[in-house]
Amino acid sequence: MGRTSAGTTHGLQCPDCATDLELAPEGSHGVLRLFCPGCGGRFRAALQSKANDRTTPEVTPLGPITVGPLALRWRALVLTILEHLYWSVTIAGSMLLLALGGFIPVVRGWLGEEIYGWTDVVRTLGGIWFCAETSDPDSDLGPVLARVDAPLLFSSIDTVARRLGVRPPGQVRLTYLPCCGVVAWGRSQALIIGLPLLRVLTQVELRAVLAHELAHLARGDATRAARSARFVEGLKLAIEQSATRARGPLGAWARFCLREASWLIEPVARGQEARADRMAAIIAGGGAAASALVKVAVVQPLFREVLEHYDPNHPDFPNLYSFFRTFWYRLPVESVSAMRLQVLTSLHGTHDPAHPPLPDRLALIQAYADPVCVNGDTQPATTFLGDLEIFEQMLHNRLFGLPNVEPTVFHRAGS
Repeated sequence: MGRTSAGTTHGLQCPDCATDLELAPEGSHGVLRLFCPGCGGRFRAALQSKANDRTTPEVTPLGPITVGPLALRWRALVLTILEHLYWSVTIAGSMLLLALGGFIPVVRGWLGEEIYGWTDVVRTLGGIWFCAETSDPDSDLGPVLARVDAPLLFSSIDTVARRLGVRPPGQVRLTYLPCCGVVAWGRSQALIIGLPLLRVLTQVELRAVLAHELAHLARGDATRAARSARFVEGLKLAIEQSATRARGPLGAWARFCLREASWLIEPVARGQEARADRMAAIIAGGGAAASALVKVAVVQPLFREVLEHYDPNHPDFPNLYSFFRTFWYRLPVESVSAMRLQVLTSLHGTHDPAHPPLPDRLALIQAYADPVCVNGDTQPATTFLGDLEIFEQMLHNRLFGLPNVEPTVFHRAGS
């Protein structure tokens, strides 16, 4: 843990922008006031004397005391304005181009059955139009869990949500890939938990993952901020898919908006991740949060590789998740250690606008103390589910599909 020296706190970083915190002039007995020179956030910290060094205090973060990061809020506001401005300018520009002669290629494409809607009209005029709204989390997210299916899991979610001061999500869905997240549409919210992670994480590590995701829910990252993130990702994907057709003033406008939106959202998204990591470390402990981060980073590419080599039609293969479970348990310890090292070294140089580098995230959360171990924390997270094998087979059938039933010419007797 960092110590104070000459007005700075080494090792303590702002949870919103990851800037080193500095000492504020005001303060009280046993409590330090800190501020962030990067985003303007203000924080407090408690002084704790170490057993082997009573002269130098240790600083333990307790959390923000004011709303704080005005710079990040300003970026989020400008990003929201830019999103609405993009749609308005694209509509107005399309109408203007139609009036200036753009109706000719549009009519030609309509007669050639190449235009079926407004999206195709804008694309013909050289612009980009896409859907960035989420009206419902369709069945691709996986089945909905009931409390009777996983009472221990729901109990852990309720406990974490209570500590974060947020209402538990209305739905808990078990998804196919080793990932977790929160999805919001309208007033409904869903927590997504990847089934493969339950075989890899322990109970306390899964609690850290739950705290990370519910922290996003508590601060509105899954609603207001997620809308902006969907806009940026949707615009980027649409431009990549229509790279040869995005031309003219509408195409230039789309590329300009993508460049500005990407610049605006990067510190906002990274600040959200740093804040969620901090809450996970406070609730589950720095060691559990760090271990969960590394395991998820290791399992995701590993499961993708297993999925590529898995043959669902092989008569000797079990379902995909039983296959992965057997594969994971048989991995040598040396191989797991090598994969951990590879993840830590390879991801450090990867540019991810939504997440800080993994070593930086680990350095931030490992400074938090681990709570007293509760009975069951070291058990695998599969104990949170009632009948794991049933869910494995259910997700396998949904992922690969059941054989189609051929229609028959026979009828029931008397029909």
